[in-house]
Amino acid sequence: MKSNRKSFFVVLLITFSISFFKYNDFKQRNEENPYPIGWDFFGYYLYLPATFVYHDLGLEDLSWQKKIRKKYNPSTSDYQVAPGKDKKQVIIYNIGMAVIYTPGFFFANAFADGSGYDKDGFSKPYQLSLQITAFLFALIGIFLFRKILLLFFSDGITALILVIILIGTNYFFEINYDTVMPHNFLFTLNCAILWFTIKWHETRKKKDIILLAFFLGLATLCRPTDLIWILVPIFWGVYDKNSFLEKWSSLKSNLSSLLIFLLVLAAVFSIQFAYLKYATGSFFAINSHGESFSFFDPYTLKFLFSYRKGWLLYTPIMLFGLAGFYFLLKKNKFIWLSLVLFFVINLYVVSSWECWWYGGGSFSQRPMVDTYAMMGLPMGYFLVWVVEESTKLVKLSVLVLLPLLIILNLFQTWQFDKGIIHMDRTTQAYYWKVFAKTSVDEETKKLLNVDRSTKNFTEYDNYSGKYVKKKVFHLTFEKPIDSTHNKYVIDTIAKEGKRSFVLKDEMVFSNTYEATYSEITTKSYLWIRVSAWVYLTVPYTESNSCIVVSTESRGKIVQYVTSHYQNFDIPLFKWTKIHVDLLTLEPRHKRGKIKSYFWNMGTKPVLIDDFKVEIFDPLVDPR
Repeated sequence: MKSNRKSFFVVLLITFSISFFKYNDFKQRNEENPYPIGWDFFGYYLYLPATFVYHDLGLEDLSWQKKIRKKYNPSTSDYQVAPGKDKKQVIIYNIGMAVIYTPGFFFANAFADGSGYDKDGFSKPYQLSLQITAFLFALIGIFLFRKILLLFFSDGITALILVIILIGTNYFFEINYDTVMPHNFLFTLNCAILWFTIKWHETRKKKDIILLAFFLGLATLCRPTDLIWILVPIFWGVYDKNSFLEKWSSLKSNLSSLLIFLLVLAAVFSIQFAYLKYATGSFFAINSHGESFSFFDPYTLKFLFSYRKGWLLYTPIMLFGLAGFYFLLKKNKFIWLSLVLFFVINLYVVSSWECWWYGGGSFSQRPMVDTYAMMGLPMGYFLVWVVEESTKLVKLSVLVLLPLLIILNLFQTWQFDKGIIHMDRTTQAYYWKVFAKTSVDEETKKLLNVDRSTKNFTEYDNYSGKYVKKKVFHLTFEKPIDSTHNKYVIDTIAKEGKRSFVLKDEMVFSNTYEATYSEITTKSYLWIRVSAWVYLTVPYTESNSCIVVSTESRGKIVQYVTSHYQNFDIPLFKWTKIHVDLLTLEPRHKRGKIKSYFWNMGTKPVLIDDFKVEIFDPLVDPR
C-alpha cells in the first residue's frame, strides 16, 4: 500500500467528500421533500413496486398508480408508460436499473414492514435505500477505476487522473446531484467491463469471461447503447494484420469460452425481452420514447460544442483526454484500436439521439460519463507525456490549466444547481454574461433561448418588436378549392363574403396546410397561430370539432395540439372566432413538417370560414 498511497489517499478523500456532500444534501432535501422518486427515475424504478408490492407488473390496476401519483407527485404526466397488450401498460425504460435497485428495495421493504412507514414502494425507506445503493455502487466504481489505472500508470499519475475525472468532469455532478440515475451506475459497470477484459486477456480463465459477459449484459440491460462496449474486448490487443490474425486464432482456440460469453450475455439481456413479450406481446417492442436515433443526420457538433449542453464546452478538461489518444497510440498500440474505435462509434451513436441534449436535468453531456472508465487511459498517457517528454513551457501551461479547469467545473456545477446556468436554454450571449457570476438578473434572463413550455402566444397584438408576421395559408372559400371540397362550400351563410365551408357526413376534414420547416424559416423556433370562424347549430357536445396543428419528424408526430372550445364563449347560431397557438420544438430535421387543418369529430354539421395560418418568425434567434 505504501507504494500506491497517493492514489489511495485521493480515493479516500473523494469518498469522504461524497459522503459529506450526500449527507448534507439528503438532510436539506429531507426537510422539504425526501428524495422524490420522480420523472425518468420513476420509470426506471417502477418495475419493483409494481411487481413486489402491488403484484401488477402489467400495470393493469390503475387505482394504486393514481394513489401513488397523487401522494408523491413523481411527474406532471405518466409519460413513463405506454399502452401495451390488452389492458397492460409497458414501462418505456429498460429494466436494468430496476435489477440493480433490487437488493436495496428488498431491504427497504422489510424495514418498512415493521417500522411504521408505508409499505408502498415509495416511502422514506425506499427513497433512502436507493441513495445508499447508488452511493455504494459509486464507491465500488471509484476503487475499481483506481485498480485499472494502476495497471498502466504510476501512483502519482493515477492520483492525478482520479482527481481530473472524478472532480474535474461532469462525473462530479452525476455522483453528487444525479446519483440514482443510470450514469453513475454505468461508470461502475463499465469499469468492471474494462477490468475483466484485461483479466481475461491475461489469464484466459472462464470465470473472467463469465463476469465480463455478465457486466456487459447488465450495462446493456440498463442502456442498450452500452452494447458498444463489446468492441473493447473484441479489439483488445489488435493493432495490425498479424495481431488481428493472432486474436482470431486465440478466439478459435478458446471457442468454449466464447460460447459461454455469448450465452451469459444473451441470458442477462433476455430479461428485457421476456418483459416486452409479457407487456406488449412482442419480443421487440417499438420504441415508445418521443425521440429516436437520427443516424443519417447526427448532432455531433452540437453535442460537443453547443452552449446549450456541449460536452467540451462544459467539460473542457476532457480535451486533454482526447489529445491523449495520440500518445496512447505511441505508447501502447496494443489497446489503442479497441479504445478509439469504441470512443468514435459511441460518440456517433449518442450524438445521433434526437434529444441530443438529453433532457434538462443534467450538467454537460451525461452519456459521456459512461465512457470515463475508458477515457482515464488516454488521459493518463497524455499526463505521462507532459511529465516525461514535454517542454518546460508545456509543463507550466498544463500545471496552470488543470487546477483552473477543475475549479471551473466545480463552480459551473454549482451555477447549474442554482439555476444560473440554465438547464437547457443557455445561449452564447447568456453563457458569457453569467460567466463566473453568482447570481443572474431578470435583464440577463432575456438572453436565454425561448421557453418552450409556453403554451400561448401572448405577444400577438404587439409582435412587431420581436417577430415578422407571415400569413402562409388562408381559406375564404370565395374561390373554388378543389373538386373534392368544392361541393361542401355553401353560399347560404358566411362570416365574410358570400361563402363558407360545412364539415359533415364523410367530409370531416378541411383542406390541410402543409409545409416543411425549412420552407418557412431558418430559425430554431417560431410561433404558429391558426384561427377560424365557426358557426354551430347545436351545442359543442354534439358537434365535437377543433383546429389541429402538428409538427412531424421523419413521418412521426412530435407535437400535436388542438383548440378547446371551453376556452372560448361560443353561442349557437352566431359566428365566433377561435384559435390555437403552437410554439415549435427545435426542428430535428430540415425536412420536418408542419400541418394544420380543421376536424369535425362529431355527428352534426359545423360551418367554418376564414381559416387562416399565421407564423411569427423571430427577428433574433438566441441560440
